[in-house]
Amino acid sequence: MERLRGAAARADRAALADALESAEGRVFFSFLCGNSPYLSRLLLRDLEFTEGLVAEPPGAVVARIKAELEGADPGMPRDALMTFLRRQRSRVAVVAAAYDCFGVAGVMECAKLLSEMADHAVRLAATHLLRDRMARGELAPAGQGDGGESGLGYFVLAMGKHGSGELNYSSDVDLIVLYDPEAARYTGPKSLKDCFVRVTRDLARILQARTGDGYVFRTDLRLRPDASSTPPAITVDFAADYYERLGRTWERAAMIKARPVAGDLAAGQAFMKRLSSFVWEEGLDFTSVEEIRSMSQQIHDFHGHGAVRAPGHDVKLGRGGIREIEFFVHMHQLAYGGRNRRLRDPGILSMLQALEDENHVLPREAADLGAAYVMLRRVEHRLQMVNDDQTQKLPESTDGMEHIAAFMGMESAAALAALVEESAAGVHAIYRTRFNVPESEQDITAAVLEGPEGSEEAVARLKAAGFQRALTASETFRGWAAGVHPSTRSERARTTVREILHEIIDALGKTPDPDRALARMNRFLQALPEDVAFFSMLRANTWLLNLIAVVMGSAPRIADALSANPALLQAVLDPAFFLTMPDRAELAEELAERLEDVDDPAERLARTTGWASDRRFQAGVQTLQNLATVDEASEALTDIADVTLSTLLDDVLAALEKEHGQVPGRGCAVLGLGKLGAREMTFESDLDLIFFADVPGEGGASSGPRPIEAKRYWARAAQQLIAALQSRSSASGKLYEVDMRLRPSGKSGPLVTTLDAFRAYHEGMAETWEEMSLTRSRVVCGTPAAREAAAAEVEAVLTRPRDADALRLDVARMRRRVAAEYPSEEPFELKYVRGGLVDLEFVAQYLQLMHADAHREVLAGGTARCFEALEKAGALPRSEAGAESEAGFLAGAVRFQRAVQALLRLAWSESDPVRDAPETLKRKLANALEHETFDELDARLRDVQARALERYRAHVGDGAA
Repeated sequence: MERLRGAAARADRAALADALESAEGRVFFSFLCGNSPYLSRLLLRDLEFTEGLVAEPPGAVVARIKAELEGADPGMPRDALMTFLRRQRSRVAVVAAAYDCFGVAGVMECAKLLSEMADHAVRLAATHLLRDRMARGELAPAGQGDGGESGLGYFVLAMGKHGSGELNYSSDVDLIVLYDPEAARYTGPKSLKDCFVRVTRDLARILQARTGDGYVFRTDLRLRPDASSTPPAITVDFAADYYERLGRTWERAAMIKARPVAGDLAAGQAFMKRLSSFVWEEGLDFTSVEEIRSMSQQIHDFHGHGAVRAPGHDVKLGRGGIREIEFFVHMHQLAYGGRNRRLRDPGILSMLQALEDENHVLPREAADLGAAYVMLRRVEHRLQMVNDDQTQKLPESTDGMEHIAAFMGMESAAALAALVEESAAGVHAIYRTRFNVPESEQDITAAVLEGPEGSEEAVARLKAAGFQRALTASETFRGWAAGVHPSTRSERARTTVREILHEIIDALGKTPDPDRALARMNRFLQALPEDVAFFSMLRANTWLLNLIAVVMGSAPRIADALSANPALLQAVLDPAFFLTMPDRAELAEELAERLEDVDDPAERLARTTGWASDRRFQAGVQTLQNLATVDEASEALTDIADVTLSTLLDDVLAALEKEHGQVPGRGCAVLGLGKLGAREMTFESDLDLIFFADVPGEGGASSGPRPIEAKRYWARAAQQLIAALQSRSSASGKLYEVDMRLRPSGKSGPLVTTLDAFRAYHEGMAETWEEMSLTRSRVVCGTPAAREAAAAEVEAVLTRPRDADALRLDVARMRRRVAAEYPSEEPFELKYVRGGLVDLEFVAQYLQLMHADAHREVLAGGTARCFEALEKAGALPRSEAGAESEAGFLAGAVRFQRAVQALLRLAWSESDPVRDAPETLKRKLANALEHETFDELDARLRDVQARALERYRAHVGDGAA
């Protein structure tokens, strides 16, 4: 303070001298000078700035620094540039410290200010050096650019905290320098490589050389690929090839924060886009989670980190420190970011908020980790402000702790120690439990795997766990641990099997039939390829075991789908998996986001297939877990099919137009029938489709470079759409089976139905059953004009006046033919049993065709909705006060039997009658349908079917009359 007073007096800095004598000034300067020799030196070195610091409002000081940096001329002499950058860096250091210490700005705002200073410094230095080479005539852009350095293909990536805009107070700047040799023309005495290497070395020298004015930033160029054997500037092709072939998990995590800051920014952005598939794997990646956890453990082991004791504690690398919070975020990003673009932000605090918003962490966890991160960054900054040291360790001595506590504005070293230790314990607890297996009883694992094969103890323990064929179960588990399947052959997989086997046994043992569940899970593991880190996923998400056990034990249809496509499990790990399914608009937006920036047709098909498979699996599991009703699941499955059809058709049409141009007419439309048309899709429903095309007059030909006639054009469109829907080319398997047999020409005619041919067929050739099938139809997708025309043609067919007696006779005869072909007296054969779903659908369709000419609104699609619409139109009697209406009963009968059918199709794939199913499964089925026992469910089903058959006979009869 005395030296500052003397300097102000000698330099005639009256405002500074006055401030030093004021009460506020004494507090301000004594706090900075009393805690930081480094800040004292900076204040003494630049009296002009120090005076402005107390004479101007805080915002004006920062604005002036930024304006000077933004307006600086990169062409100034190098010595002048180095002096300018060092002076500005010192000023930013003082402002960041003062604002942080006195609460003018938060610690992360100060970190951003430091990062912006680094951006300007790297940009000015790089631009200065490149322009110098260009001025000498050695370097020029190879292409038709503006002639400036922005077209040379040379760029600088900011990495680490600099890249994320969170630079700490005395941090290095981590840089990777790359260039595209095709973008620049070099005419100097050596080579382009030598030129860019020298530019990079000079860049580091400008930034970190110490002069009388200090330095700008310590610079680290070692994050580049294969740093020990490569020059400081490398080509983009070498870097991309390295990352794709040899890139490691820590390099993927590092690239999350990378951003271009200097040189040819467009080339930098193109490189980052090129690297996107390396950083963000399309699937979930729990192998990387294991590697990060291992890395964290190695750090703790190397530094001897045990229980947290504040004196000497490393607030960055120690337990519960900054690095654990960063690793926590990076684990989630690498695991889930490939599927969720909202998890790709480089900032730690913004990512914690995103993880909360996306339901990956609880609000309390996000809040605790965010608060701890900010507090630890404040401590880190105070430690570094003292002498501009790159340290994150609290002092060992009591005096040192008292010093940092005072610098933090705290009352004592004890208060600081308590804050750090409590925070570290909370952070480490969240970090340790999030991706690790809780400590559990391991005795059963030892009995099964370590004793003699088939020992009495192992058999007894497995029988107690619920396995009737305990010896077979023991052999199966020992096979997993021995690596009998490709998915268990690696040392890591076998180790993980041992770690979580007790939880696998427990989860399977709670299923209705543990032995059958184990057999299905064994087949599932047998089908997994060697490179699938299934057990790493389970170790990181042990709760998933219970769901897998439920699927294997209670839902063979879903289990079969899972065995055919193990990648479906990745969808379960999205926290939104168990939330209400989005509506069609949200689903369409989600798929569009998944396909953003993907131009390759095969990749677009693979991603669409993967997305649809994930969402269908979600609907099936939600039904199984009673998280969604059958109606809700049907709506969701229908929306998924709609969005998938629409997206694939758009891709098909775009590809055709690119190759062949456009054809005359209103375009095409796809009509969905059956369960798709009625919005009653189930987990395994086919798609019944009619592909309409408008081919006016003579048809004409397409307008592109390779013209083809309109009929061939639309035939290709239909063929390619069906091929895409049924393709097995992706890892996600086939999307849907497609059935086109309901088109007017049946399976023997052309795939494409013209609107004119459809109209002519239904005016003179169509049978009643074909018109009945149209009551469960709707236009799903296509070009707007064709969709409108197709809907009008279908409506014209359905709203024609009909002879009631002839219609009843046709419907009754058809039902008798169905009964003869599919006879059934079993109530749980819900489709064909009398009073079952076919009878109810025939009643609905008969009444719709009978009344649609006068009441268009009865064409409501789904059978249950149709009965409700018929009541509103007066075609069914309304209820009397307090009594159930006929429409209410019929709609309820449909929904009840569809619910039973849907659950049976998920849970019982055997050819045996449902009555022969395990008692636990029958009880589960009854409980899911809100009945105490299976016998109660059986009785209700028989009653509903008897009453439904009465209503069928009342409306349709049997055709005998």
